[in-house]
Amino acid sequence: MKLLDITPFFHSKSGGIRRYLLEKIRFLSQLSGLQHILLIPGKSKRCYFIEGTKVYEVPSIPIPRSGGYRFFLKTQDLFKIIQEEAPEIIELGGWYHAPSRFRLKSWQKVSVFYHSDPFLFFKLSSLFAISKKFLIRYLRRNLNEADFILVPSSVKEVFLSSIGVAKVKRVPLGVDPLIFNPSRRDSDLLKKLGIDEEKIRLIYVGRLSKEKNIELLIETFSLLDRSRFHLIVVGDGPKRNLVKSAERELGSLTYLGYVDDRDLLARLYASSHIFVSTSVGETFGLSFVEAQACGCILVALDMELETQPLKEFLVKDLNTREFVEALERASECLSDELRQRISNHVLAFFSWNNTFRRLLNLYGAL
Repeated sequence: MKLLDITPFFHSKSGGIRRYLLEKIRFLSQLSGLQHILLIPGKSKRCYFIEGTKVYEVPSIPIPRSGGYRFFLKTQDLFKIIQEEAPEIIELGGWYHAPSRFRLKSWQKVSVFYHSDPFLFFKLSSLFAISKKFLIRYLRRNLNEADFILVPSSVKEVFLSSIGVAKVKRVPLGVDPLIFNPSRRDSDLLKKLGIDEEKIRLIYVGRLSKEKNIELLIETFSLLDRSRFHLIVVGDGPKRNLVKSAERELGSLTYLGYVDDRDLLARLYASSHIFVSTSVGETFGLSFVEAQACGCILVALDMELETQPLKEFLVKDLNTREFVEALERASECLSDELRQRISNHVLAFFSWNNTFRRLLNLYGAL
């Protein structure tokens, strides 16, 4: 089998989709009889290998104020590679391309992984009321051209089915239990970062962008007793300067920028107590899984995701009062027993091994 992944959401500082693809590369490199190709945007035309995966970068244009994302300049560049490689399966990492355009041969199968929620971006603009009906029609027409649609959560499975999208298959993302677990706690790392081990350590890992509601995160932290709490922020994006200013002005805040090292990321999670997210929408919440696998309590907006098992620490509305109260509640419940229970629950349900075996079974059935 020859499998081709196409996504614009892959660059040196991108998040969950990049992690999914890198883990997929690791998994597929252990299998024989399967060729994997990755097609991503770049500054110029390049071809190289990541482990056993052949990677094509094609010319693209930067997306302004996106934190490094780019978009393919010409779809003809993509079609040429598809024609030359002749993959049996094509997985599109986005909802905006018409799948039928990428099926260059009648025997080729095309799937779409619904990683990102287009409604979230429209909700952040004044055009949402006008665009919602158009967007539903567009999704229904476009996605139904695919052989099937992959979604990471039951919430998105139910939603797409409700608007008339057929062949929706749920494939949850995962975590590597050998990397992400409570044993990765590192006191030396905390000392190196100048973080007081006696404080309750909050951590946020993700894009620093509008949809992640970084302003609310900083405002919430400013209302906490900073003699008790310390916030670690990991990530990059358009809101990085807001975080840097808060680090200077508030104190008890450590901004580390983008962290690509899985081992370091796991040690940061395991050395923290609470993962806090003020994001207004997630399709899965990969950072939720990684943080909880390391024993962190999750404080976030309740999005009815499978990755949010402890409901008592979730908030119903996006406001500082609810977040402050939830963080105070979580801080009063900290224990090694709860830490291990959270980790055990997450690791029992989410693993990359299960993710990719389920995905390959779906592709094999085609």
